[in-house]
Amino acid sequence: MKELLKLNTLDEYNTFLKTRENESDILLLKISSRCTISFVVQKIFELWFNGVDRESKLRCVVVDVISAREISDQIAKDFSIKHESPQAIWLTKEKKVKWSDSHHRITAKALENCLESL
Repeated sequence: MKELLKLNTLDEYNTFLKTRENESDILLLKISSRCTISFVVQKIFELWFNGVDRESKLRCVVVDVISAREISDQIAKDFSIKHESPQAIWLTKEKKVKWSDSHHRITAKALENCLESL
């Protein structure tokens, strides 16, 4: 059931969080379209995501903090996490932060470790 979405508006973000597909963990990936590190992290993420089993109960969201800053700000408020970019935030199905990291600490291994604990 893996799913990857790009959110552009605060309404899309709020709808996504309220969706009753809450039987799955959520991975929020915040990137900046102006940042080289974000570009590299996004490529690492995409390669990792493509290898994730289709049956995994995981919904992933990509947020460009330049074009959708209000979503990024809301994520910081909702989960009491300082804004960074690039940043990965893994939420349990109960929407509790399971893992959060930024920049070069977002690796395929770190993502895989979270996935293994589903």
